Amino acid sequence: MPEITTEPQEAPQGPNLTIGDLVLTAQIIQAAAAKAVFRPEEMKTVGDFYDRLVTFLESSGAITRQAPAQQAPAEEETPKEKTNAKARRKA
Repeated sequence: MPEITTEPQEAPQGPNLTIGDLVLTAQIIQAAAAKAVFRPEEMKTVGDFYDRLVTFLESSGAITRQAPAQQAPAEEETPKEKTNAKARRKA
């Protein structure tokens, strides 16, 4: 029969991993990818992990992914404005 004790047991010490550590991991992957640290055959594995990590961080509210900045459509110049612009450049 197992021995029963009334003394409190210490909880096992586990890794102290935080959301901040996961954000840092995503930043490390970004920096490494920018410096071409990964071999071509590793890119899919790293990219798949990065996508899962970012999805988790977004769902936890730790990060928000920014949409690419959208540029306002350039206004079309009239032929007269184009001619005036060329004349100003020559002057």
